[in-house]
Amino acid sequence: MQEKESNRYDNDNHYKAIRDDYMTPPEIYEPLLKYFNRAEFDIDVCCTKHNIPAKQHFTKEIDGLGQLWQGLCFCNPPWKYTRLWLKKGAELVKTGADFVGCYVIPSDRLYVNYMQDYIINNPHAAFGILPGKQGYIIPGQEELPPVPSVGTMVCILAANAPEIAAELNIFQTFKTTFFAGRELKSAIMQQDLFNAFRDIDQEVVNLATYLFLVNKQQKENKEEHV
Repeated sequence: MQEKESNRYDNDNHYKAIRDDYMTPPEIYEPLLKYFNRAEFDIDVCCTKHNIPAKQHFTKEIDGLGQLWQGLCFCNPPWKYTRLWLKKGAELVKTGADFVGCYVIPSDRLYVNYMQDYIINNPHAAFGILPGKQGYIIPGQEELPPVPSVGTMVCILAANAPEIAAELNIFQTFKTTFFAGRELKSAIMQQDLFNAFRDIDQEVVNLATYLFLVNKQQKENKEEHV
């Protein structure tokens, strides 16, 4: 009896969270380099091998989270630890550091708190969900094409995130729509804004009423002198 041939994921049709060494294929990182008009990133802050074009590569042995991130950085982190890598990048941008972070992360976790904090409600984030499932390179099987199996989002953390999102949409870099995060307003702030607009509306009404009365009085004065 012929033994059943196993597929690339040990008889599983999707990537496993227990693995943290998948490598990003060129069709994901090359559009980013093209957009930034660069031949390589300054740093790949979290890599298995040196497959991403970059001046520096921080592997697991180096511990990229503990290193200095500077310039244009690429990050495809172990997805179960995405929060830690997003947190560091978001804090760097917030402090005005010389840093732009290009992240490749899961697209099915937008509801979790760290995605809300560091992406959805972050005005320094530009993000887009890539169409269809994406495949990644398995170390030791680089000669085989990646098998599409997982939803993926590209996120760019930068001071000019709204501009980046707009340009990526114009250029259709990833053939998807990019969005810019927006700062979440508290309920108190929202009420203050509502009150402010209500007061402005009332002032407009008062001004219109005043002008109407002035115009009416002027007409009455003219009629009296006829």
